[in-house]
Amino acid sequence: MTRRTARGGGLVALAVAVGLVLAGCSGGDDEGSADATPEPSSAVELPDGVELTEAGAEVALGKPATVGYPVGEAASAITVTVSSVKPGKIADLAGYVLDPVSATSTPYYVGVQVRNDGPDPLGGAAVPVYGFDSTPAYFPPTTFAGEPYKRCAGGALPKAFEPGATWKGCFVLLVPKGATLQSVQVRTSDLASPVSWPVG
Repeated sequence: MTRRTARGGGLVALAVAVGLVLAGCSGGDDEGSADATPEPSSAVELPDGVELTEAGAEVALGKPATVGYPVGEAASAITVTVSSVKPGKIADLAGYVLDPVSATSTPYYVGVQVRNDGPDPLGGAAVPVYGFDSTPAYFPPTTFAGEPYKRCAGGALPKAFEPGATWKGCFVLLVPKGATLQSVQVRTSDLASPVSWPVG
């Protein structure tokens, strides 16, 4: 099992006392070996006509991938599309007090669309999107406590997210100095290895 390690500290908004929490995850060997043969499998009871993307697949930006997503007692297939990945500047976060690592990082703005393919509602669930960098490590998007970061407001799925519903959002990935963003990934307990959208 991959062990999670802290990537950076908290960020505190100067004006509105908004907290920003960062976490990193060791990449380890969970990308799978060259000899491994990814197989689509699912703990989700798939609705008719829904087909899963193969675990470990690479998908072009703007193209969808469908994965099983068990969340507590609920489980649905979701179709995720990473529509855009755009680098920003750390000056974009000038309203926050940054720890030394965060202060030299590069923010990336990731546009994402999610569709609930059923069979269960997934209201309030986290969107299982992560960054994967060259260190290598995988890490969740930066989260903001209190008021959302208006330039790129992500967050959880809506409280009512029934089968057939869609949601669009934006997430901030902070990549440390000296590292490069390799891909955006979907990681769920239903996947033997993540589905990736390579960057660049």
